[in-house]
Amino acid sequence: MIIFKLNVRGFIKTKMLKVNHKELKTLVNEYYKKKISLLVYGTFGIGKSYSVRDSAKALGEERAREFVEWNKLTNEKRQEVFEYPEKYFVLMDIRLSEFDSSDIKGLPDFKGDRESIEWKIPFWAKFLEKENSDGILFFDELNLAPPLVISSVYKIIYDRVINEGKLSDNWLIIGCGNLSEDRAYTHDLAPPVRDRGGEVELTIPNSEDWIDWAIDNQVDSRIIGFINFKPSALNSVDYDDKQKFTTNRGWERLNSLITGVKDYKILNLVCSSAIGEGIAKEFVAFCKIKEQIDFEGVLKNPEKLKNVTEISVKYFVLTAFADNYNEKKVDFDKIVKVSEVLDETNNAEFVALLWRLCIKYQPIRFKKDFEGGKLPKKIKEKYIKYLI
Repeated sequence: MIIFKLNVRGFIKTKMLKVNHKELKTLVNEYYKKKISLLVYGTFGIGKSYSVRDSAKALGEERAREFVEWNKLTNEKRQEVFEYPEKYFVLMDIRLSEFDSSDIKGLPDFKGDRESIEWKIPFWAKFLEKENSDGILFFDELNLAPPLVISSVYKIIYDRVINEGKLSDNWLIIGCGNLSEDRAYTHDLAPPVRDRGGEVELTIPNSEDWIDWAIDNQVDSRIIGFINFKPSALNSVDYDDKQKFTTNRGWERLNSLITGVKDYKILNLVCSSAIGEGIAKEFVAFCKIKEQIDFEGVLKNPEKLKNVTEISVKYFVLTAFADNYNEKKVDFDKIVKVSEVLDETNNAEFVALLWRLCIKYQPIRFKKDFEGGKLPKKIKEKYIKYLI
């Protein structure tokens, strides 16, 4: 996808702006203020839909309205939202790849003796016309839809109109699509459609950003530890090796599947189906590390960390320490001792990792502990930058 900009010498080609998830949320907030449409492209499984949902939720809180997802509401709740639109901020998620053109445009009403045709539009479309309705109209999988369906949404994006009904002025329209290189049988959007709003490409999140998200969303500490150990495993898509693709969405799926699973054969089976056999074997091997080390012994006496030389074991142990700090099974004194041992053995990067995880898990508690004066001056001055 190419856009153009003008310089003093004429037109030059430039690539579409690439943004990370944080920048996308900022853009959604700014575009909502002006109600200008935004088109977002990106490869599959990286959280495009999730970012839009997260942004909508934040906007709802900002506007002191209850956030709801239309697709997840019961018919009874939808009727309540329809009758009292001023109370809600709605995410209207329309998966266009599943729609027929009539699902957008509606059907002609031939009843009565009228000389002109009137259209019966879907209930969700009728809600968009309500004066006090507010939210984000999200056309997901935009360029995966058949051309006729895409044509049906042109007028909505162009003029904010569905047939003869005008959308409330409160709504922001966002469209999401896949990249052509994803082999997803995408359809090119017409230039006039693309020119009706902003366009950005959402990049694959780096491991640190994803881990921050994972901690906020209570992802299994084994997954967090493994991605810390092997960041390249976060997103691995190879069309030629015939393996299951490994994506951010796949790790999220795995997080649900491995809850309560202790048998390694079952764990390997589940992991292989969720993220692919190759990375699954590495992940299961990482999970088995707890059998290679007496973690309870290290927990009681951090000096034993001096005997740990295997990198993967260090990642496992430090993630476990941070997880225990989060669960209040480990106090700050123990974190201090671990930090001292790691610093003494020239493992500064692992002190940084431990602090970053503890801060993310318990930001207020960790800073309070940090200011309590229990941390040696040498360690404090050396690693304070990780609190900023």
